[in-house]
Amino acid sequence: MNDTKPLLELHDVTKVYGGSPNPPEVLRGINLRLMPGESVAVVGPSGCGKSTLLNLVGALDRPTSGSITFEDQDLLGLDARELARFRNTSVGFIFQFHHLLPQCTALENVLIPALVNGSANDKRDRAQELLERVGLSERLHYRPGQLSGGERQRTAVVRALINQPNLLLADEPTGSLNEAAAQELVDLLLQLGRDENMTLLVVTHAMDVAGQMGRVLELHGGVLNPQEATS
Repeated sequence: MNDTKPLLELHDVTKVYGGSPNPPEVLRGINLRLMPGESVAVVGPSGCGKSTLLNLVGALDRPTSGSITFEDQDLLGLDARELARFRNTSVGFIFQFHHLLPQCTALENVLIPALVNGSANDKRDRAQELLERVGLSERLHYRPGQLSGGERQRTAVVRALINQPNLLLADEPTGSLNEAAAQELVDLLLQLGRDENMTLLVVTHAMDVAGQMGRVLELHGGVLNPQEATS
């Protein structure tokens, strides 16, 4: 019997935006369980709430109703400071656009999350090792403008991993990359997820990307389909 506990659980989560008398529900009764070390993709049409779901999972937003627990801890019971610490230490974020600071080198960009919690000096060796591992050993001191699109996105991946999070969230991470660079990034995410024993949740329009995850879920009409999505 497998008695492994979920890393994260959403129970009957609903999200409503707007102040109209009958505002639309962006998310309706979402139930989601993420296990340690698994990879999951969420697919669906534009505007269906995929990014909203990711923001709730990463504690960047709060649901209108329902509960969210991370390692049995109620995230909705945390205050702003505790949530900030949770996001900094337990979750890594990767977006479609890298959001690297143009004035900083690749190494400096990677260390930014560690600066927030005062561990930059301790994490410098890890930052260099990770950058070397993703093929950027010769680019440590290059600024984003000197890097290719794929190199910038790989730098963003390393930045997301610097504090050794248990959960890695990726919102359309390959959307700005060509086919070859996109596949390299997917391979990298899956390999790092296995090596770091991280749970990976990817929101994507690309079914070829989604199909490489261990589980594929479809969000449509605010409802998360527990069945594998079909192209």
